Amino acid sequence: MQSQNQFALFGNAQVNEPEQNSEIKKKRDDFATEIRSRDRNAILNNKRLAQNNQNTSIQEQLSLIPQTLPFDIQQALKTQQEVLTKRTFTFQDFPDILQKIYSTDVIQLHYGVTGLRKMLSVESGAPIQQVIDANLVPKLIEIIQKEQIPQLVLEAAWALTNVASGTTQQTQSIIDKGGIYLFVKLLSSQYRDIAEQAVWAIGNVAGDCTQYRDLILKVGGVDPLINIIQNAQNKNTIKHCTWSLSNLCRGKPIPEFKYVKNALPVFCKVIIDETDPEVLTDACWALSYLSDGDNSRLQTVIDSQVVPTLIKLLDHSSLQLVIPTLRILGNVVTGDENQTTYVLNQGLLQKILKLLSNEKKAIRRETCWTISNITAGSSNQVSQVVRDVSILEKLFTLMTTDYEEIVREATWAIANTTKNGSNSDIQLLVQKGLFNVYKHILEGEDTQTMTVVLEALFNVLKRGDQDFQDDNYYLTTLEQMGVIKRIEELQKHENQNVYLKCFNILEQYYEAETEL
Repeated sequence: MQSQNQFALFGNAQVNEPEQNSEIKKKRDDFATEIRSRDRNAILNNKRLAQNNQNTSIQEQLSLIPQTLPFDIQQALKTQQEVLTKRTFTFQDFPDILQKIYSTDVIQLHYGVTGLRKMLSVESGAPIQQVIDANLVPKLIEIIQKEQIPQLVLEAAWALTNVASGTTQQTQSIIDKGGIYLFVKLLSSQYRDIAEQAVWAIGNVAGDCTQYRDLILKVGGVDPLINIIQNAQNKNTIKHCTWSLSNLCRGKPIPEFKYVKNALPVFCKVIIDETDPEVLTDACWALSYLSDGDNSRLQTVIDSQVVPTLIKLLDHSSLQLVIPTLRILGNVVTGDENQTTYVLNQGLLQKILKLLSNEKKAIRRETCWTISNITAGSSNQVSQVVRDVSILEKLFTLMTTDYEEIVREATWAIANTTKNGSNSDIQLLVQKGLFNVYKHILEGEDTQTMTVVLEALFNVLKRGDQDFQDDNYYLTTLEQMGVIKRIEELQKHENQNVYLKCFNILEQYYEAETEL
């Protein structure tokens, strides 16, 4: 039976408006769609020049001086290589280096290219623009294309990699001269040092902007990187390739899946096999992008057997690793009922309470988002969340005390239960104080969260119609708490969505007079 109280309804309401919350699964608010890029970019920036501090062993480099050269040239290059390895170059050496790079003498050329590379291999203040202004980029590319001496190819590629670690405009100087095609080709070099140098170059260029990333993808940069990872004989190679490949898979707009799909199982294997937090972080960030798609992608993740490892990583001490790990699991539980159930059976909910209490805001937000995807699932999945009283009470606390964006995500997590949970789940929510939490939110100012709450209240009242045929207990309780009074007041709200949600409730449950 409907209450006979009478409220005035303001404006022309569209009673049959489409439900704005119908696409609950995989909803994306602005703050939720944005992969947590600020922390990620900080990591990338730290790694762009990290390679410059590596010590490349003389023994490995000697193999890059072929025995087909005249013996005296071989010996001169080897001796000079040893000397230059120990020498420091500054910008004061630039005129001499410039002269030697344009020399027709191979020894002089080797000195010039190596000196230039070392001059650029500093963490700050590298003369990148001066190198570009001196028109050395096309000269370095020419040296690589001639492929006369592998050692020269390595040094020139290394110097170009350092140029690519500059600004976007400086990187463009390499792009304009065909540098992307060159670097991708070098990934398949028979010389390991040259191929790994190309790995760094590809990572730097791809990490600069999505336009460069897409250029690399379109010329086939993914498969050679995968081949290097799969045949790697040391951990450093895996580390560098994972970073570079991850740069090809991240960013907004996300890359076309057809170009990166082969990388998905590779990242899963890296996550299972590796223990280095940096490698795991790069792999998880990449997989967080690759797993944001249809159910076939999610099934690939599940079939790789990586989910149990991801669950364990939620306990990792590195928060930079926990965030993308949560994102991957949050993506997988947007799948079908079987896929979500599989993740829950691996113990995801057992990790949730600790994550909801994490001091890092991004982790609490990601956790709430993950729960909202679970509660957008089947009735059984909703019950697993609702009947974990500790999780439920923590969500209520976040909805009333945390930052606005976390309040929103926690509110979505609970709102989804009102649509997809059983009637007994709704009763438990009400018993645990749902209406008090919703009253608090309706007295606030966040219209987006208000709209979600009003939709959820409408869902709860409809369940009350089923459970209490003669007198809707939920409606009576809301009246006694002053929530219905507040809903009447919110009809005057300037936000159209808030107004319409209020109108729907009052029109459904009260005899009303519409004021035009």
